[in-house]
Amino acid sequence: MDFDSTPMNMTTLLVAALAAAAVFMMLRKRYDSNLPLLFYFIAVLFSNFTDREVNPFLLYGGLAFALLLRFEFLNQGFSKIIAFFATSSMCLIIYVLVAQVFGDGSSPF
Repeated sequence: MDFDSTPMNMTTLLVAALAAAAVFMMLRKRYDSNLPLLFYFIAVLFSNFTDREVNPFLLYGGLAFALLLRFEFLNQGFSKIIAFFATSSMCLIIYVLVAQVFGDGSSPF
């Protein structure tokens, strides 16, 4: 594990920290928070403008689950399933971003 403190690595860690804050809000069952949507907006911009890429199915699938979770007419059980998928996709994105920083720069997936 080698860490090189370049501006790209620092920006990647800041995006991962924003994702960790969004996961914290999801675990507290604050489904009406805009923090997960803000994270996905930043993550899509970051993925498009840099050479660090996240699997598009993971990124856009998680975004779809986060948007679906914003609906208030979902029942309790369906809401928990959607929240699980949204949280797990954010955790996988955190893993990919941190692995790119501390690894050789390539995506583990």
